[in-house]
Order: sequence, then C-alpha cells, then structure tokens
Amino acid sequence: MPVQRPAPGELDPIETASRDEIASLQLLRLRWSLQHAYDHVPHYRRAFDEKGVHPSDLRTLSDLARFPFTTKKDL
Repeated sequence: MPVQRPAPGELDPIETASRDEIASLQLLRLRWSLQHAYDHVPHYRRAFDEKGVHPSDLRTLSDLARFPFTTKKDL
C-alpha cells in the first residue's frame, strides 16, 4: 500500500515548523501575553514592578524564570 502524504497547503505551517521556528513563535506569543498582562492587569503590573522586570526583558524562554508567578494565595 503506498504512503499517502498530505497535499501541499493541506497542513498548517506550524505542523511542519522546525524546533527553532516553534521556539521563536512561543517566545513571540509569550512576549505578547506578558505585555498584555502588564498593560491591562494592575496586579501583574505591580508584581512585575516589584520584581524589577518588564515584559521587554524577556529575550529567551529561560528569562521567564525572572518573572513572578501567580499562586492560588495571590488570588
């Protein structure tokens, strides 16, 4: 039985992306989320400011460790 492959354009680009492309997209989306939270949620703006970080400080995925995390107690 012959192997059937998807027709060109049948898959979303993310399904054929390389690991580097996926990591880049994750970083882009994470930056957007952090910036959105900073701009629109006073709790996150205050938490980021207290920790001395700004969304623009996120340059690599490992930089996320510098950002405060929200716990159940915070809510």
